[in-house]
Amino acid sequence: MTLNELFYAFALCLYMTGAAISFRSNGSLLSRLIMSLAILVDFLLSVLPRFGVDVLSMHVSGSNQVVVAGVLLGVGVWVLFGVTLLFCHYRKYRLYHIGVLFVEVLWFIDFITFLYGIYKYPLY
Repeated sequence: MTLNELFYAFALCLYMTGAAISFRSNGSLLSRLIMSLAILVDFLLSVLPRFGVDVLSMHVSGSNQVVVAGVLLGVGVWVLFGVTLLFCHYRKYRLYHIGVLFVEVLWFIDFITFLYGIYKYPLY
């Protein structure tokens, strides 16, 4: 497991912590900040290797359809989280909590799909 994968797992756990606080506190500012930090860490881990931060690179040579699906799911996580924050801003707390839950599940599926694509399927 690479350093990047450990940081991805940390970001997912950080998001789940923020989601748990959010469910108990009805979307408190602290919970939204923790979840936003997790999304920011995930985003930076995805973008920084493209800008030359080699220590965060996964050194994957090639790609496949499963990896592409994982990347698209990751972008979907970022977009869905933004929509979820809008629900909270407009005080639609039921939709906000559903969004937090969907982001949590989609992020887990994204993480597993990406790892599965790298380690299980051949890269081209």
